[in-house]
This record gives sequence, C-alpha cells and structure tokens, in this order.
Amino acid sequence: MNMMDAVILPMHPEGRKFVAIFAAAALILGLIWEPFFWAGLGLTIWCYYFFRDPERVVPQSDNFIISPADGVVSLIQDVTPPPEMGIGEEP
Repeated sequence: MNMMDAVILPMHPEGRKFVAIFAAAALILGLIWEPFFWAGLGLTIWCYYFFRDPERVVPQSDNFIISPADGVVSLIQDVTPPPEMGIGEEP
C-alpha cells in the first residue's frame, strides 16, 4: 500500500450528498468572504473523512475474540451458527 492509498480512502455512497452540500456551502460562503471558503473547505474535508469506508479485515484465529463495533465483549461462548450462513452445525 502506498501513501496515497492510506490517505485517500473510498467514501460510503450515502456520504456523497453531504460532502456535496458542504462543498457547495464552502463555495457560496467563499463568495461572501474568502476566510469562509477556507473554513468550509476544512469542514468539507472533515465530512469526507467522516464518511470514509475503509476495507475492514477481521483477523481469523481460534485464539482471537472479536467484539462488535462498540468494542464491548458481552459474552464468550460456543454457539451453533445460523443455518443461513451455510457453514455447518459445528460451533
């Protein structure tokens, strides 16, 4: 991975409209007073990074415990996976 791949991440499709709104507001406010443009540009960049959608990689090992997005491990137990997953009956 080069440096640009680490900086420029794909954006979630739902975020495009928000980034467009922020960019349009920055341009319009920039016509009023140039410092407004720079502040709006900063907010547009912040909005882009807020909606970034990096590729997530879940580590695979029998010794790992994977928590949900909030980071709180609430229960550790062996369970049978749902049949919809099609990975068998063994936990």
